[in-house]
Amino acid sequence: MRHLYSRGRMDSPPSTNSQHSVTSSQADPPPSGRPILRLDPALVNQIAAGEVIERPASVVKELLENAIDAGATRIDVAIEEGGVQLIRVTDNGCGIGRDDLALAVAPHATSKIRSTEDLFNIRTLGFRGEALASIASISRFRIVSRPAGQNEAFEYVGHGERVANESDESNNAPHIRPSAGPVGTTVEVRNLFYNVPARRKFLRQAATEMGHVTEQIARLALAHPAIAFSVSHNGRPARSLPAVSDRRSRIGDFYGPELASCLIPVQRSERDLEIEALFAPPAQSRASSKWQYVFLNGRFITDRRIAYAVREAFRGLMEHDRHAVVFLFLRADPRQFDVNVHPTKLEVRWRDAGLVQSQVLAVLREALLARDLTPAFSLNRAIGDAGATRDAGADDRQRSVRQAVADYLRSIDPTQARIDFAPPPSYALRNVRPSLAPTFATPTPPSDNQYAPPDPVARPTDPRRPPADVPPLERGATHSANESTAAQTAPNSLDSPAGSVIQVHNAYIVAQTDEGIVIIDQHALHERILYEKFRQRLLAGPLESQRLLIPPTVCVSAAQAEAAERQGELLQRLGIELDRFGPASLAIQSFPILLSNLDPAAFVRDLLDKLVDCGEATAETLVHAALDMMACKAAIKAGDALTQDEMVALLSQRDLTERSSNCPHGRPTTLQLTTRDLERQFKRT
Repeated sequence: MRHLYSRGRMDSPPSTNSQHSVTSSQADPPPSGRPILRLDPALVNQIAAGEVIERPASVVKELLENAIDAGATRIDVAIEEGGVQLIRVTDNGCGIGRDDLALAVAPHATSKIRSTEDLFNIRTLGFRGEALASIASISRFRIVSRPAGQNEAFEYVGHGERVANESDESNNAPHIRPSAGPVGTTVEVRNLFYNVPARRKFLRQAATEMGHVTEQIARLALAHPAIAFSVSHNGRPARSLPAVSDRRSRIGDFYGPELASCLIPVQRSERDLEIEALFAPPAQSRASSKWQYVFLNGRFITDRRIAYAVREAFRGLMEHDRHAVVFLFLRADPRQFDVNVHPTKLEVRWRDAGLVQSQVLAVLREALLARDLTPAFSLNRAIGDAGATRDAGADDRQRSVRQAVADYLRSIDPTQARIDFAPPPSYALRNVRPSLAPTFATPTPPSDNQYAPPDPVARPTDPRRPPADVPPLERGATHSANESTAAQTAPNSLDSPAGSVIQVHNAYIVAQTDEGIVIIDQHALHERILYEKFRQRLLAGPLESQRLLIPPTVCVSAAQAEAAERQGELLQRLGIELDRFGPASLAIQSFPILLSNLDPAAFVRDLLDKLVDCGEATAETLVHAALDMMACKAAIKAGDALTQDEMVALLSQRDLTERSSNCPHGRPTTLQLTTRDLERQFKRT
């Protein structure tokens, strides 16, 4: 059959009208003027592959689904270069007979459905019969299979256009030859997209593609815990998952025993829908919704109504920007939904989607109401000294964070000595994690700024007078020289004599200016100040970090582990050093000194979620996301009561900070009411 393309351009029918010959030679005719031709089978398969095979992870998904449908109890996956060079999936399933081997890679050939009725009663993961044909059309393909009742294995080899086209002259059958192999099937896919360079150039780095592969394996392994899996990458074992009898154990294999042990189980069967859920308490929330898995009859799906039900169930139990950890397993009659509505079968169409949503919401909400969700108190986070016995609350922790940041900023820039968020006398004992205290850690060599870590315990001060080593200006006793300078350098400089700055609802600061008054969001302003300081410091070099005596570990998903590996250089610049600690954990070897009062594991977990969401964004975007999160975590919060000195110190920094009118997220930090505005409101004009 003649190809439609010649020299990169589509052929047009010969023109019979001479006056149009110039036009025909200069441009192709519109589609309506082209002849209708039957597409070449190889091109048809490549078009189908474009819908189903997006990247190596798509190949792994299709091959694993075939292995599961074949009744395999063990599946071994070997990957090279993220799946671009090699994907090999070996299973111990029922195998494919010699007579069916060539037909297995033919388009629209399947053993799973026979009629239209079967299409709406699908009980297998695969059913279209196009996956192997699509994969074979864009790769160098090999399949070896042996059923249990067959004495020897047979193999079929194909690549690109040559898929099930060759014939063996001896028996006039497709080219199939004997091979060695155990009972089951092995599929090898090499040089993926070798004949479709336009698709191959869109693939990412090998580590990124391997992260997607691991995520696909995780989805199927979580849904089928009775199947053993092993995964290797570039010849090195990456993960080994033994067959287990319960879902909690399989979740622990992927995300660690700490998360698995705190999961709350719930199960209900009602109206032809079986619901089994394992969810973490709200205190274990995450910064990304990627920790929410929904499975239907063993198939991972995405469903906006179910996602809405999960959000509603946890509404009011966690911060608005946090997401619950939920593993939801649904079983329903296949006739109650249609899975044949999405090329990759990620979405389904329910016969009664509203009923499913309400049932999921009811199950989760009742389970949450039936349990005491008060977070467990952790001593090692609340006691700042080995001999201290005082219970430190949330305010204590936040104030110690702010003091550490203030000390750090003063150390790198002496002109910022006025920043002082020292706690009042009732919060004199600072709360520093023992594993982060300089006494037990080995800090990295100091830079030229001769930074010295803050004393882990701040001594109580007399509230009637400032400490001897702090200038009176720092405590707000006088407001002359430096304040006058700041007022001259900024048009909206704040005039804040004693008593003219007040805090409203422990969230907003009201201060007087030359033109009227300003209302300031204390968290947003402090976040911007810290963001700019962190950014300037990062431009000068990596942030100071300290080695942790006992490295804490954090359980991570495949996507988080891949992000940590891909963004290792950025993490080092931020003062964070991570090492692999098992297949699903990372050990935090170093942590930034300026964040020494935060929980390293929680911070790193949220930071990795942020990096996963950013994907392969530019370096500038990634740095912004990381610094934004660091500033947000370290900044004072709404609800934190501030002293007069703290408010004056914060406002003085407003005029010295770039872009102080907005926080890093873009929200305004300041609202201004001029004297004229007030006069109009009070009808004085």
